[in-house]
Amino acid sequence: MQQENKRSKAIAVIFWILTAICMVIIFYFSSRPANQSAGQSSVVTLFLQRLFHTEAITEHMVRKFAHFTEFAGLGFLINTALYCSIDKQKLPLGIAIGSTYAGTDEIHQIFVDGRSYQFTDWALDTAGIVTGAIIFLILNLIIRKIIEHKKEDKKIYGHIQK
Repeated sequence: MQQENKRSKAIAVIFWILTAICMVIIFYFSSRPANQSAGQSSVVTLFLQRLFHTEAITEHMVRKFAHFTEFAGLGFLINTALYCSIDKQKLPLGIAIGSTYAGTDEIHQIFVDGRSYQFTDWALDTAGIVTGAIIFLILNLIIRKIIEHKKEDKKIYGHIQK
């Protein structure tokens, strides 16, 4: 039991570190001046247009999708870290933490050359956080069901192995 508790704490620390790394990466991307950020988005947009043989994919779409996905990842990490830390699902707390970080990220962009605070970006980031929390919830339920079935199988078939 004590070893399992140590392992759970170690996993929690790992997920908090991954959460912090994700936040640093988001901060780094938000710190880039608008011209550098646009240049990076243009490269990705061109790649996707060539890959899918369409010009329907725009730089605006790529930028918004990037916002959404980076915050979905953060939402997943925050909620996993919280779950590993306190052994309970705290989705509202995880969403609040992520949404607050998204708000501070938008405020931070006010001070970056060519960037600005965009309420719609905060809303999209928060939607990403919620999506990441839902993904965490679904994966957590699946994993718990698998573990539950394995325990049941052990109870039913455990006597056969003896």
